[in-house]
Amino acid sequence: MSRAFINEDAGTGEAPRYPLPSREDPSFDLAAAEALLQGADAGDTASAESATGYYWGEPKLRPLVERILEEAREDGNERLEQLAERFIRVSDRQVRSAQSQGGSGMDRDVRDSGEIDEVLNPHRGEEQTRAREHTADILARRGVLLSGDESDEELADLWSAVDRFESLVEARGGDTMTNAPDSAEPDNPAFVLPERKARESAGDYTRRILEAAAALTNFEG
Repeated sequence: MSRAFINEDAGTGEAPRYPLPSREDPSFDLAAAEALLQGADAGDTASAESATGYYWGEPKLRPLVERILEEAREDGNERLEQLAERFIRVSDRQVRSAQSQGGSGMDRDVRDSGEIDEVLNPHRGEEQTRAREHTADILARRGVLLSGDESDEELADLWSAVDRFESLVEARGGDTMTNAPDSAEPDNPAFVLPERKARESAGDYTRRILEAAAALTNFEG
């Protein structure tokens, strides 16, 4: 396997970079899958999505992530294994969700996934707008209340905090679906993502999520 998304920018204080081949290169999708996993590891999923043009959990990339997962297990790379498993779970949810709504849309998307590069706008500004819309959507689906006034940076910080919280919940045996904010009977209150307070700023809310995540690092069950 390639170097399994080693984060060369870790500890520099800079946003991670995602060197990718051209979209016409046969290796682009594998590099994109690795970039998405690297972004998730660094809490920078939105930037990785913007750079690759793919969303987290993209069904087209699932076979490649399965390959990465197998190699991570062989190498004993537990962090990469966890991230790859999360990607696959999200991909499966997307397929099941589409099937529950009739399936035809997702089936066509999967069949025509080779045409994605032809319709993606190569201009970075539009890719960032698309990533912003996607980030807002996945946050909303996780029960995160958005005012609509959040900046791109605030949305990215929120998603990074939520992603870290969910990673810690899953690492401690929790399920983010069972422990969603609207769950009637969560496994443990500590596994439930904090709800945003009325008129709470995005920055303050992000800090509360990170505090809840930090508390989970000492969680003993």
